[in-house]
Amino acid sequence: MAGFHLDDTIAAVSTAMAPAGIGIVRISGNDAFEVADRVFRAKKEGKKLSAVKSHTIHYGWITEGEEVIDEVLVMVMKGPKTYTGENTVEIDCHGGVLAVKKVLEAVLNAGARAADPGEFTKRAFLNGRMDLTQAEAVMDVISAKSAYALKSSESQLRGTVKKAIRAIRKKLIYEIAFIESALDDPEHISLDGYPKRLAQVVAEQKKQVEKLLASADEGKMIQEGIKTVILGKPNAGKSSLLNAFAGFERAIVTEVPGTTRDVLEHVVTAHGVKFSFFDTAGIRETEDKVEQIGVARAADAVRTASAVLAVFDGSQPLTPEDRAVMESTAGHETWCVVNKADLPQRVDEAVLRAHFARVFSLS
Repeated sequence: MAGFHLDDTIAAVSTAMAPAGIGIVRISGNDAFEVADRVFRAKKEGKKLSAVKSHTIHYGWITEGEEVIDEVLVMVMKGPKTYTGENTVEIDCHGGVLAVKKVLEAVLNAGARAADPGEFTKRAFLNGRMDLTQAEAVMDVISAKSAYALKSSESQLRGTVKKAIRAIRKKLIYEIAFIESALDDPEHISLDGYPKRLAQVVAEQKKQVEKLLASADEGKMIQEGIKTVILGKPNAGKSSLLNAFAGFERAIVTEVPGTTRDVLEHVVTAHGVKFSFFDTAGIRETEDKVEQIGVARAADAVRTASAVLAVFDGSQPLTPEDRAVMESTAGHETWCVVNKADLPQRVDEAVLRAHFARVFSLS
């Protein structure tokens, strides 16, 4: 951050800049109480925030000169037992956009500096109030779009990742210290059989590291949602499936092959998990340049997908386009959907079951 100084007193709006019942302006730094005292007028005349007990709330008004800006509650928190580890004041004012803006302007005019994006959390990290994994979790909690994402972020915020890393580090440091001690005092510390034991310890910790790395991919899916691509030949029923997930006509459905030319996305949250469904152009050879682009985008979507729903028309025998769909799903987590199960079935379902581990039928 350009011009970043840890000894500055900073201020910012800590709630969304949108009409609400309450808005919060946060001040943090060595001079937080003094800055607040310049704009806060308590109901009890002469009360100074710099002299009150920590973690207390006080009623009054925010003023600038002779102008009364808003009626407020002010929370006073003395460091280091605060979010940033510094002296902190939070002004709870009315949540109108203009009211919050004017309170912040008064605070800035009283000597605080406007905080840079993420600076409160950065100070919490620099002051030892949290580690990097917890700092990242703060933003994940704010941006969580599903119950599982929120639960995962809160778990990381409580330090689960930090504890796992510390446990690995502690065991490895112990072995390093043992080796150094043995080298310094070989007469009293024997290394007989130690290489084998060390190899076991290293192998165990390697597994733990690999487990953490694997969980990172799972965490990304939880935060960003499970990207699920609906793939199939034209008129297999892909758009109808997307509409069923959406609960309304998100995609145009016609009897004309090649109706879907681009990738359509719809987000659904089910049982606390976010799913992003992508309806794609039908996989087939075509001379239509626009449709060719759609088919290419479908292939690109599969490459970055977390899961694939491969849709087949159960009322028709497997075609070269169907087999192209089967080949394109290789290496991906795939569910096979046999559509139009209410019609006389002509598809060779045995072939599909031999290729896919999970096969479902839909009407």
